[in-house]
Amino acid sequence: MNKTNSSADTFDVTPMQSREVLAPRVPAVAALAAARRAPYRCTKLKWRTRDCQASQLYNLELDVMDLKQEIQRLLEYQTFLNSRILNQRDALDGYYLKTVMEYFRVFQHGYHPGATLDAVPFVMEVMDENMAIGPYFDRDVILNQWELYTKALSGLEVRFLRSHVVSGEGQTVVTAHASYKYMGTQATLEVIFPEAMRRYPRIVRKILGHIFDAEGRFIFIFDSDTHRIVSFNFELDFLQEYAPLLQDPCDLCALFQDARISDECLIGDYAYHGKKQGITVHETIDGVGAAHAEKKTAFLASTKPICLGTTTLAPRSTDSFLGQGTR
Repeated sequence: MNKTNSSADTFDVTPMQSREVLAPRVPAVAALAAARRAPYRCTKLKWRTRDCQASQLYNLELDVMDLKQEIQRLLEYQTFLNSRILNQRDALDGYYLKTVMEYFRVFQHGYHPGATLDAVPFVMEVMDENMAIGPYFDRDVILNQWELYTKALSGLEVRFLRSHVVSGEGQTVVTAHASYKYMGTQATLEVIFPEAMRRYPRIVRKILGHIFDAEGRFIFIFDSDTHRIVSFNFELDFLQEYAPLLQDPCDLCALFQDARISDECLIGDYAYHGKKQGITVHETIDGVGAAHAEKKTAFLASTKPICLGTTTLAPRSTDSFLGQGTR
């Protein structure tokens, strides 16, 4: 029995046909509003994406600024360290320069053993025991040479003029220029030009009593660790000194043919008790000087002076056997 009809009969009403229950319909106005809001939602999504990208870009820019500040800070620190190193180097360069100036003060009038201003303590303090001087490795050679130069160059007076400092890895080179003045005497001929005394009396008379005033170059190499002189060389242009006095190139060539001057400007019997490369420690001048003299004689024999009328010309390359050092 139908319950619906039973209820209608009971209450005496007209029954209604039943129908399916549907979901409530969306009002047309609401649907239209939703359709209108759809582009706004899309635009809002774009805005949110754009804001997110802008935020990321801003954060990246902040990171870049931080990195730039860090780089700037590191560069400033590097500049500080470089300045500190330069100041230390300048201090060392100043020390080396003072040492060189003291060298010329100590040897201003040559080397006189036992004098009040004794050069030995200075040499022992600032020069390495195995200091290189020419082909030798012995600081005693410097004292030996100064003793010979003091004997040969009467009234020697040395004055410091100027210097140039070059710093490098492990070493610092100080190049100094100094003037030296002396008078030619019998000792000059005995030590440097022994053959001229016997063979060229006319040239000897010109040299005796003449005042020579010249300039030399001195090269000091300091070790950056020990701060001591590890190498010393000097260049004295004897040819330039004697050329104005003798004037005649033939006389100049004859004077220097048997001169006791090595390529390193070492004079006299320059085979000392030093440590020379390829030469016995106690080798004498007989072997070294003979070989050097043969070299000079062979050179002079191959380049004879040329005479044109009353004018005599000597080869300009005769200075190759003189004490020109490393010029």
